[in-house]
Amino acid sequence: MNKLVLFFLFILIANFSLKSQDNFTGKWKLIHAEVQPEFDSVSLSLEIGLSDRGLIYPAQLTLSCNDFHANYQLLLVRKNYRQLAISKNIFSNNETPIQLGKWINLINGSFEFSKDLKGNNILSLQKMLYLSYFTTANIITDNLSNLSKTELSLHHFLNSNNINLEKINNDDWKDSITNRIIQPKLSPVYFGIIDTIYVKSKDGTIRFNSNNDNDLVSIKLNSKKIIDQIDSKKKRIDEEFILDTGLNYISFFSDDFGKNPPSSASFSLEFDNYKKKIDFGSKENMGANFIIAKVYYGIDDSKKNTFDEYTSYYDKIPIPEKYFHSTSINSLLERNVKNIGNIVTNSQQLRFAIWDDALEDGDSISLCINGNWIKKGFPVKNKSQFIDVTLAPGPNVITFVADNLGSVPPNTSVLEIIDGNKRKSFYIETDMSQNNQVKIFYEIK
Repeated sequence: MNKLVLFFLFILIANFSLKSQDNFTGKWKLIHAEVQPEFDSVSLSLEIGLSDRGLIYPAQLTLSCNDFHANYQLLLVRKNYRQLAISKNIFSNNETPIQLGKWINLINGSFEFSKDLKGNNILSLQKMLYLSYFTTANIITDNLSNLSKTELSLHHFLNSNNINLEKINNDDWKDSITNRIIQPKLSPVYFGIIDTIYVKSKDGTIRFNSNNDNDLVSIKLNSKKIIDQIDSKKKRIDEEFILDTGLNYISFFSDDFGKNPPSSASFSLEFDNYKKKIDFGSKENMGANFIIAKVYYGIDDSKKNTFDEYTSYYDKIPIPEKYFHSTSINSLLERNVKNIGNIVTNSQQLRFAIWDDALEDGDSISLCINGNWIKKGFPVKNKSQFIDVTLAPGPNVITFVADNLGSVPPNTSVLEIIDGNKRKSFYIETDMSQNNQVKIFYEIK
């Protein structure tokens, strides 16, 4: 009996530990402070989605006051176990009946994790603003006499240095736009991620360019620190590092703005003959808290089991002829085929998220795996819909077939393949003469 109790206790502790590994993902709501009589109450919530590799998080802010309501997309990047840096750009998904413009950029800096005296999880906004920018943008110096009470209340709130959020659940934010935030090619604005750099050498170097200001900077390779809060004005020898096989995130953080805000620190990221300048002084990064470089180092055949795209590896694997010629759907599979991706995974069960990232125009698709239907007449909506897929050992072929062209041809959608915390996205574009395919190799460990 005692052994049974200990066993269940172990399971509970293990489950708790797994759920506690990420304190950030979930929904957070504003802890209301005392409201002054001349201002109305403002509500704010922050929904944080699942991270990519425990480093970058898609997030949504919801802000309301009286009849004003708005949703904003942003990117959060983990600096350390307790801090999430906030993207410079915060994109308005919708605002009604007024637009805040650059006021929303007063939510800037980082969210800092802590616990209150009752043990509740708290995120506190730690601002890192540079006054010249916000004065120029008329954010702080607006003529307040022309504002309505709602606008005055929002202006006062966003200028506040006392914005604290309490966690209300651990449910990750799920929406059709979450993947677009972390994908530079799909994101509505530049959130601070440089699109993927492909290199043939795993050996990299960071060179520190001359800087006349005492800006503090930190750099991480994936979850490992390369430098931590160094003065960018001081001369420093080059930092050398080694990439992991596959996708790497190199995170450059501006920890403060020195004596002459904002940061003007810049670096040279080098691999063999390839060079990329990382510059906080450039127009798109001026005032940013971070710049993320996605760097992909080529295939190591000893590590093919990672969940990523390996075209040359997959192309060597013969696909059984029966996967392309099923008597029940032969006529549909005789359409031309465009291969949109190749994946290797160790998971037998995958989840597909499918949505229309543009106009919801009545598109409908059918899906088959290895010559067998898994969905027919599947309507594509703006909101994500999920399909669970069971793979056969070895090669699998997922085929996407257009049932119609909707009101705006061709038939388009976004496919996100989810394997636990790992995700891969593809753009589907089919018509009545062409199918799309994704090839997935299920490799059993």
